Amino acid sequence: MKIVNVILTSQNGGAEQVFLDYILVLKKLGHEVSAIIKNDAPYESKVQKLCKLVGKTSNNFGFYDFIAVGNIKKFLKEFDADVVFVHSGRSTILVRKAVAKIKDKKIFVVSINHSMNVKRSIGCDLVLSVNKEIFFRTIERGQSEDRSFVVHNATDVSDAFTSALAIDLSRKEKIVIGVIGRLDEIKSFEFAILAIKKLQQKSDKKFLLKIAGSGPKKAFLHALVKDLQLEDSVEFLSWVQDKKSFFESIDIFCLTSRRETFGLVLLEAMKFCKPIISTNCDGPREIVRNDLCALLIDIEPLTSIDDRIADAVIRIINDPEFASKIVANSLQKVCEKFSYQALEKRLVEIVGTILTPPNNV
Repeated sequence: MKIVNVILTSQNGGAEQVFLDYILVLKKLGHEVSAIIKNDAPYESKVQKLCKLVGKTSNNFGFYDFIAVGNIKKFLKEFDADVVFVHSGRSTILVRKAVAKIKDKKIFVVSINHSMNVKRSIGCDLVLSVNKEIFFRTIERGQSEDRSFVVHNATDVSDAFTSALAIDLSRKEKIVIGVIGRLDEIKSFEFAILAIKKLQQKSDKKFLLKIAGSGPKKAFLHALVKDLQLEDSVEFLSWVQDKKSFFESIDIFCLTSRRETFGLVLLEAMKFCKPIISTNCDGPREIVRNDLCALLIDIEPLTSIDDRIADAVIRIINDPEFASKIVANSLQKVCEKFSYQALEKRLVEIVGTILTPPNNV
């Protein structure tokens, strides 16, 4: 089939990485894949390497941008698209408007929900949700159950460690903790910074926090580090292109998000054999199990989350057998459940339903 993969965003993040992953997986399944992105997409060079044909459009008028609708319609007709995979609510609305204007061919629209805001996906030919809670929300909002599916995100495990490492941090003098992602309110990297201060009080070891990413809370986080006098204990890396090198440079990975619908970074930490500490929110709960693949900590109460992170770090340091166990289990799970091959298999199961009329037709 001729498939167009669409996302209209101006930032790097998890949804954007999934968008790129879908291009790779759909091409591997034998489809001809092109893409539509925004004019200012920072990931354009990556898309150009993956697709021979890439359409670009402005989107200055949100959901009501008739210029963007016209550009999308033109691209779909010229490419003779059969199916559109669309990421994010705004992209879904604009694509559906464009498809509605094409009268001489049925083009199937597949919406991928990366958040709980599912209303704009309802009524698409297929709706794919990255976790179960989002899936149930689509059903509550009226999407037919035979047109809605859970499809977890995936990662390339070709560079994953071939076997789990024995983890013993008890003898290390300096422990390096890593966080990675957009510096915003949801990711809440301030919890990791506060945990470093607690660790200095609770342990004789030295600690270094590496923060990889950029975003609107950068100045706030820098100020917090200064206020806590942690300039020598926190390192800001901005965005990192070489994820493997980043993970090889840390001892423990920490996910501090208040909300996380999936958590691609967890998959990366798993395949590079890093002990994981994560907040207990919906996405991580579907990826790892507490005390089996990671340590999950409660988000509330926020006033003591730094203590819970610090205590989890200390447990991993003091219990090498436990640390080695969760790393071995997480490596096995990411390779079996969250590889590109697993995503390919899941999409093959679902894509066949695209050409099957709904029950009510």
